[in-house]
Amino acid sequence: MTKKENDLWMRKLVKEFLDSGRSQKEFASAHGIKEGKLHYWRSKLSRPVDVTADKGPSHFVPIEVVPVQDGRTILIRCKNGIEIEIPV
Repeated sequence: MTKKENDLWMRKLVKEFLDSGRSQKEFASAHGIKEGKLHYWRSKLSRPVDVTADKGPSHFVPIEVVPVQDGRTILIRCKNGIEIEIPV
């Protein structure tokens, strides 16, 4: 089973569990999984996902692509003043 398939399967099981009204122990036993695994997935799926969280400093440098009149060169200008000219 791929990671994606396992993820989908566990999400389905957690939803079934929440709708079942059964205890974790009962439900896990009936579905052939460990109670701890069900608990982990319930916990994992109940945490809010913060997509705006700062992941630390970015190592990307903002650039500006400047069209050159001859049409045979690409000029990349970095914010720190460095220019890269690429013939095409």
